[in-house]
Amino acid sequence: LAVDEAAMPMMGAVKKYVNRRMRITLTDGRIVVGTCICFDYQGNILMNNADELTTSVQEDGTLKTLDSRNLGMIMVKPQHLVKCEAERRENDPELISQLLR
Repeated sequence: LAVDEAAMPMMGAVKKYVNRRMRITLTDGRIVVGTCICFDYQGNILMNNADELTTSVQEDGTLKTLDSRNLGMIMVKPQHLVKCEAERRENDPELISQLLR
């Protein structure tokens, strides 16, 4: 993956999340889980095998997944993005990496 870091310094920081499972929270509260395919210079995220999760908050404050709906391949625009979380890899020292807008 060739990145022009002079043109867009953040692209070098996010390229390590390509081909990783991610959980994305959208501004309307929906949660989408899928494999990150790429980021572009506008900040869009392209995901494959994406599923939209329907969740509810339990009395103890934890989220419980009620249902999921397969979306396939999706693109998320940065203005709809609240939070991105990448799954931990075996050799990755970070538990969960977060990118906040």
